[in-house]
Amino acid sequence: MIRAQTRFGNFMLGGTPRVVGCISAPATLAQVPTPDCHIVELRLDLLGRIALPALAQPTIATVRLASEGGQWTQPDPDRLPLFDAALQCCTAADIEFRSPLLEKVSVLAVKYQKALIISYHDFEKTPPLDELRSVMAKAANYGTVVKIATLAKTEDDLATLRALFRENCSAALCVLGMGPLSKQTRLEFPKLGSCLTYGYLDRPIAPGQPAARELMASFG
Repeated sequence: MIRAQTRFGNFMLGGTPRVVGCISAPATLAQVPTPDCHIVELRLDLLGRIALPALAQPTIATVRLASEGGQWTQPDPDRLPLFDAALQCCTAADIEFRSPLLEKVSVLAVKYQKALIISYHDFEKTPPLDELRSVMAKAANYGTVVKIATLAKTEDDLATLRALFRENCSAALCVLGMGPLSKQTRLEFPKLGSCLTYGYLDRPIAPGQPAARELMASFG
């Protein structure tokens, strides 16, 4: 199946898999290890109100809600100015599929002509394929990349996630497993069509997340 591609900074995303290196500690910003990833994710919910840095790599700005595995506990609307600033300075932003801000941030991404990742997380299970198929279709209406991350504990969970790559999606697709089988999905799924695979640059910020350096050994 031919997967959807989208402009992501100065390259097209959706063909060659790209490794995202997540930064969660301010000290890491002083010296980002360039060879360790293709794209840098700035976890602003962990970094705090920093001046957005000018990095050599394309950057994703993420302000993750506590209910979605992050540390943002203030009112959701208070994130909107951060998304506005990020979409002016960064290559892309990441907004949760369930966030009430979804439509507003989608409008901002169109306004600034930037990529937008729509993220769906389930930290307890891998939902049935029909449910994930519905999420994928709806999320593609708001962003240029659909990211689905679920807890993967069994071979049945992996089979459900693999099946997503046989579905049509009008946006570029990123699929990840969290938990015991996380590393396997981050190495296998890019070969099936996942446009992004995530690792950490300073410390893991998702269950089972490997180091970006390890992923670059396969996709660098």
